[in-house]
Formats: sequence, structure tokens, C-alpha cells
Amino acid sequence: MSTLESRRAFAAPPGAGTASRLAPRAVLGGAVVAALLAAVYFRTAATLWHTWTHNDDYSHGPLVPLVSLAALWLGRHRLAALPLGPDARGLALLALACLLQVLGIRADVFALQGWSLLVMLTGLSLTFQGTARTRALAFPIGYLAFMLTFPPFVMNTLSYGLKEITMRLSTAASEALGAQFQRSGMTLYLAGGDLRMENPCSGLRSLLAMLATAAAFAWFQPGAGWRRLLLFLSGIPIAVAGNALRITALILVAHYAGVKQATGRFHDWSGYFVYAAALGALFAARALLTPRTARAGTEAA
Repeated sequence: MSTLESRRAFAAPPGAGTASRLAPRAVLGGAVVAALLAAVYFRTAATLWHTWTHNDDYSHGPLVPLVSLAALWLGRHRLAALPLGPDARGLALLALACLLQVLGIRADVFALQGWSLLVMLTGLSLTFQGTARTRALAFPIGYLAFMLTFPPFVMNTLSYGLKEITMRLSTAASEALGAQFQRSGMTLYLAGGDLRMENPCSGLRSLLAMLATAAAFAWFQPGAGWRRLLLFLSGIPIAVAGNALRITALILVAHYAGVKQATGRFHDWSGYFVYAAALGALFAARALLTPRTARAGTEAA
């Protein structure tokens, strides 16, 4: 359905008089639901904000709701054109969300509280908007997963695995480029000092941020679903390769210029340059996965 058709459907829907009489009731119901959500998830939202602003692994968190709102706004006409059909099956999701919230609070597992919010939003959509509209809201709601936290044991396991992969890639590349060192675990012993890969250098932060970026790219990607899936998954090797490139550069600087130079400003600024390069690689992947017909249409426009 085109945008013009959607506007016409909005302009004169069947039973417009009844809808207008129900509008205040709908607004009141929405306000009550919003107030209940705020009461139940206020502490969860406050903890999320604290995590975003104090844990670098989740520093991308504040941008995620903005992307979801943008997606919701851009798809508003398509959403309005879909039939409204409340579905009682959503009540089961609401009950599950409440259970997760209670378990998260009682067991002091914050990750459960965050995921409870996603289940709650999905349940509310299904209960009051129906299946068709909930499917249309899959991306705006699902994308919010990138703002949530994971249990510490999950983060630690991922961090260790990424550190091992990055260390192997970067040391192999550095040795090929002439660097000399001895490795013991996550520590490199060079002539001018030691370099140790700590958890912040594992690349987990850049991986989470890149996956969130790739998901947004995939949503705008034209073509079949497999193209979108490939574009999203491409964020994984791009992030891993980018971090390995950064660590390789640090090792080379430490070898040729000294450990002090490698762990100073170069260490701090290299992350921004590598993320910019990774973003460029994501644009390139999107261009490769864009169908020729879509590219031709863009060029013609």
C-alpha cells in the first residue's frame, strides 16, 4: 500500500464516528499502560542508564532506543495500514514478562529484568495491536535487545574467546611484518617492555557496537531476507578483523618505537580510526549485497 493510500485510509476509515468517540478512551488506556510500565521498570531503566554511562562495553546503549524510534516513525504509515486485531495470546507474554521481572529482582540477576522489558513490549503489542502489527514492529522492538546487558559469565566467556582469537591473528601478522617478541598467555615480552592484552582490548565492545550498527544497516538493506542476514552477520568478521588490526598496529609501534608510545595516545585514538575503517567495510558489504536493480534505481533517481 502506498503512502497516499495509507493517508486515504486514515482520512476516512470505516466507522470514523465510532473511532473518534473511542479516541479519548484509547488515549486514557495508553496513559495508564505507560504509567504502569514506568512504575514496574523505573529501576530497570535507571540501572540500564547507569550501565550505559559507566560500562564501556555498553556505551552504545543510549543510541539504540533512538534507532528503534526512528524505525517506528519511518514505518508509521505501513503500520497504520495494517488491520487492528487484539490477540489474547499476548497475555501469556505479559505473564512471562512479569515472571522474569520478579525472578530478576529476587535473584538479583539484572539481565532478566532487561529482557523482561522486551517480552513485555511484545506482549503489549500482541494484546492490543494484534499479530499483523506486532510483526511489523518486530524490528523496532527486537532492536532494543542491543541496549540490554548480558550476565557477567557470558561477557567473560565471550571476552576470553575474542582475546584468544585477536592475539593469534595480531601476533601472526606482527611477526610477518618483522616484530620480535615472546608470548606467554595474554602478555607479549618485547625488547623495550611488556604488552598485556586486558579485557577492554578483547574487541567485545567493538563487536557489540558493530552488530548494533550492522542490524540497522540490514533493516535498510533492499532485497531478499538472506541479503539482510548476511549483512548483519558480516558485522562479526568486520569487528574481529578491525580489532586484530588495531592490536597488530600496537605491537608494531611497541616494537619499532617503544611500549610507552604504543600505550599512550596511539592506544586511545587507534580505536576510533579502526571503528571508522570498520564502518567503511560495512558500507562496502552493503554495496556488494545490494541487488543490481536497486542500485540502478538509485542511480536513476
